Amino acid sequence: MGVNETVPTSHGFLDGCYLHQDAYGGAATLVSFHFVRFILFTVMFTVAGPAFYRIFAAFFDLERDFKSIADHFDDATNGLIYTYIVFTLGNYAHTFSWVTVVFYFTGIVVYSALVELPFMRVSLNTLRSWGSSTWAVTLTGLALVLVGAGFHIRWAYTAGILAWYLPLFLLATASVWSPVIVQMLHHYCIDNCPNGLGMERHMRRLALVLFTRRNARNLRKQNEQQSIQLGQLRTRAEEYAANPGPSGAIVPSSAPTDMYSVASTRQNNANKDETISLNTIHPTDRDSHESSEGDSDAEANRIPNNSNTLLNMPNEPEHQQHIDSLTREQKNDLIEKRLKNLHYLNVSSDGTLPLHRYQLHLHHWQMFYILAFFTRFDKFVSHACAGIVLGIVTQGSAAYGFDAMMNPKEPSASMASTKDKQE
Repeated sequence: MGVNETVPTSHGFLDGCYLHQDAYGGAATLVSFHFVRFILFTVMFTVAGPAFYRIFAAFFDLERDFKSIADHFDDATNGLIYTYIVFTLGNYAHTFSWVTVVFYFTGIVVYSALVELPFMRVSLNTLRSWGSSTWAVTLTGLALVLVGAGFHIRWAYTAGILAWYLPLFLLATASVWSPVIVQMLHHYCIDNCPNGLGMERHMRRLALVLFTRRNARNLRKQNEQQSIQLGQLRTRAEEYAANPGPSGAIVPSSAPTDMYSVASTRQNNANKDETISLNTIHPTDRDSHESSEGDSDAEANRIPNNSNTLLNMPNEPEHQQHIDSLTREQKNDLIEKRLKNLHYLNVSSDGTLPLHRYQLHLHHWQMFYILAFFTRFDKFVSHACAGIVLGIVTQGSAAYGFDAMMNPKEPSASMASTKDKQE
């Protein structure tokens, strides 16, 4: 490792932007950034390069996918993410130069012409059907990559960073071989876990069990409190009903005796007022008034002297079904029913889970994007290699987009015909 030192830039208003420089042109610096070079690198990799390829491909009618404005915008947003990652981790804050730019556009043109050869219109999925010409070109390209890798390994050894340079390269290649493991695990889950990942179902089951127990305890407490309150209300109602006051008024037994005299005085005054008012009423109206008064008294006499009726108290339900009264089998059935309707936004309530088998498709832009992280030395050859691999990445992304490595398998013709017959 070289001696690290901090060197400020000489770009005026960007004096706060620093390079972490070392004795080997920043090769030993894992993360580096320079604002102006990042802007230039982004313009080249995200704007100028893809636009150049689309114009070049349209002029010569090269093989490519049709792209709408939305597709180009999606490629640009993805390109910004990939640009920032490779710039900060690939030491382009130190190594980005005009050599990189020249070989970048050269790589776009040469690789675009190479894949237009009839025997090169193949993919890794059709590896077993390759012809001799395809194998010859592919092995030649692989040999050139290995020669360039040899130079970079030698420079890494000289810079004293070989101890982490090669392990990081192996770690970076995980993006190529890890999907194979993911595919095997995914297919195993489809065959053995048709209801999706067991972890989510187990967590939801645990929550339902805990909620069921908590609800049962809460219901027991509520029932106990309601029973106590109903008992207190019954006691008070029976006490009031057993000691009726004058004129049918209900007076508690603990009320003082002078309250009866007060009530009697008020009743006599009311009777006097009623007598005066009746004398001034027409005889026919008086009869109707007396009859209505008699009806109201009869209605009052028909009210049963019952504590629940007097206080309009609700009777305690005889059959209360709650969670605590369910058997273990009934609880399990209830939980299983709720587990069938988990809240997935992309699955209807009665639909099946979108579990599909996938096939791997390794794209050339993904392989060369990995190599772009390790052309990190301040050497002419390293700058040229960086431009070439970045140009190949741009050719793949601009022509076909940043396609995923795992794609859902399409149903075979026999399966489709069988399905059509069943329908």
